[in-house]
Amino acid sequence: MAYDTLIREAKDLPEDMIEQVIEFMRFLKYASKKEQTTHSINNSITFHRSINPLADDFISISEDFDETPECFKEYI
Repeated sequence: MAYDTLIREAKDLPEDMIEQVIEFMRFLKYASKKEQTTHSINNSITFHRSINPLADDFISISEDFDETPECFKEYI
């Protein structure tokens, strides 16, 4: 039923608009695949946060990460 409606509506569109519809459908498919969680700050504000957004990226931390920078050593 939904496919028939989609085809019927697309018949009257020019070619460039059909390409836009296809791109939007691809976007919807992509957005539905992303895992998201819903967080509420209060009853009126809701935002979405992806689960582990840096999972595919390698993050390097320097060897001296925990050491006090030279400019702060006088305060310690």
